Amino acid sequence: MTASRQVRRRRGTALLLALLGGAFLLGAAPAAFAHDGLVGTTPAAGTTVPTPPATVELAFTGEPLPLGTLVLVTDANGAVLSEGDAEIRGTSVVQRLVADRPAGAYQVVWRSTSSDGHALTGTFDFTVAAGSTPAAQSPESAAPTPEPAAPSPAAVAEDLDPASAGSPVAGVWVAVGAIVLVGLGSLVVSRQRRRG
Repeated sequence: MTASRQVRRRRGTALLLALLGGAFLLGAAPAAFAHDGLVGTTPAAGTTVPTPPATVELAFTGEPLPLGTLVLVTDANGAVLSEGDAEIRGTSVVQRLVADRPAGAYQVVWRSTSSDGHALTGTFDFTVAAGSTPAAQSPESAAPTPEPAAPSPAAVAEDLDPASAGSPVAGVWVAVGAIVLVGLGSLVVSRQRRRG
């Protein structure tokens, strides 16, 4: 075999090894640089559940880091239904909800940190068919408290008019007038006695 053929063969072998090495690196790159991701939620996104859940759970492919974990749950009016801090349980993040949970649309906004330090965020919605049952009340507290009668328009106008008879200002003037009248009456009686 001539020297030129040996050089060509070596070059061909080196090129083949380089191509195989490149293909291996390209195939391994997604696995080496892949971040953890969200694989499911409870309740599932876009579903309707019969009663409100006590917690919302997010499941990830790896165990999240306890850095900046946040799960905010709100109802259709924007009222916050999440309570306390989110908890990391293995590869899941669990968020507790308040006791009084209404029926209707719920929105979940979440943030987590994957095991490699990569930030993960997202949102999803679900719907609750019926609200939570209120806590049982004692017989005394179960009795309805009578509502105070609403004031009539005339009473409201009287409260707003300082010249009305029922206002504090009018009461003061009535008292002053009564004192003046009593004083004048006493003065007249005393003068008549002196003349007599």
